[in-house]
Amino acid sequence: MQLSETQDSFPDSGIERRILVKISARLMPALMLGIFVSYIDRANLGVLFGPLSKDLGLTASSFGLAAGLFYVGYLLFEIPSNMGMVRFGARVWIARIMITWGAVTVTLAATQGTTSLYILRILLGVAEAGYYPGVVFFLTLWFPPRMLTRAYATLTICVPISLAVGSILTSLMLGMHGIAGLAGWRWVFILQGLPAILLGFFTFLALPDRPGNAKWLSNEEKNYLTTQLPVAREAESVNLRHLPSILRSRSAWVLSFLYFSTLIGVWAVTFFLPKIVQERLHVGSVDAGLISSIPWICAAILTFIVGRTSERPATRRWHMLILLGLAAIGLFTSATVDSPYTAIAGLCFGAAGMQAAVPLFWTIPTSMFRGASAAIAIALINSLGNTSGLAGPWLFGIFRDLTGSSSVGLYAISAFTLVAAVLSFAMSTVADAAQKIGGAE
Repeated sequence: MQLSETQDSFPDSGIERRILVKISARLMPALMLGIFVSYIDRANLGVLFGPLSKDLGLTASSFGLAAGLFYVGYLLFEIPSNMGMVRFGARVWIARIMITWGAVTVTLAATQGTTSLYILRILLGVAEAGYYPGVVFFLTLWFPPRMLTRAYATLTICVPISLAVGSILTSLMLGMHGIAGLAGWRWVFILQGLPAILLGFFTFLALPDRPGNAKWLSNEEKNYLTTQLPVAREAESVNLRHLPSILRSRSAWVLSFLYFSTLIGVWAVTFFLPKIVQERLHVGSVDAGLISSIPWICAAILTFIVGRTSERPATRRWHMLILLGLAAIGLFTSATVDSPYTAIAGLCFGAAGMQAAVPLFWTIPTSMFRGASAAIAIALINSLGNTSGLAGPWLFGIFRDLTGSSSVGLYAISAFTLVAAVLSFAMSTVADAAQKIGGAE
């Protein structure tokens, strides 16, 4: 997605568009690739349900717990990691995150049982903590507020693409079973962990910390960005003194619950979609993984469209309401109907609607929180919201073990998504008002 195509990205047209072209070409590809690799590494477990269950003796609930334990480490280390990025700079810290999560992913190939799987999933969360909110905050140092929706959508579209491509790659890598005496799922962890390590070293060499450190910007361009972007001026002194005010903010807690309600369905579907496909269509693990890419392809297309049509703040509330409402209907339909093809179509609506709403969500906290407090607020909201990554797969697995079906779990996440639809409309309205008066809290 070419960010430079929008001519009204900045108030003027000359230097502003020239800067935007440079930022799009120099920063976005590396950040997009990082998001792509990170979601493959955290979500590849979904396609591995069958082989891991066979080799390690996992039930649906223990598998769901293993998937969700990633977010225990992720939650505990999210805010410290984001502060580390501000202290040490984006180049060093984002590279560190990539290298460590890649190393842990490779180590998962040595898993011998349920306990070691649980421990390594927690460590993977610790290693990856801070990457996504760090990138979100990093973008506020480079892009004006009106361009952030497009920038977030550019990154977020990598998530469904990653899940789609990851499902296909993981399914194909399972075919390496027996090579060098290793099970196919062990090869998956090795081959999907190494790119993160390599990308980390590349990021260390190529990514500037902020506009003032970018050698490819002229002094005139650096000065312009510094004066035009308030976050770039105010983000120099992020420290723990901002945390108490964020913790007292009702908006931060409401936004955390909104993000939780939006993501709980995303993560439940991410890890159990191949199993749902397998039980509905009666296919094997490899075919289920390939078919599971279809809802995420739909999500990528819809995310792209939404990024192009939602730049006006007044339209975002309606976009989120419609997207999450359709997602709730799709999930409910998938749980209710007998036709396997209608059920898969419902999952396509569910995955696409939930995923396309995520970049719109991030325009709310970045409108309500400013400067130094923004990094802490973003990290807090992201970490609390991502506890859905533990709750969603674990509860879905428990419901499946108790009932022998995925229907109850789909009903539950449909209800959360409907709540998110209503709450997103209300909070978008508040955020629009906050932006008009120059920020909040």
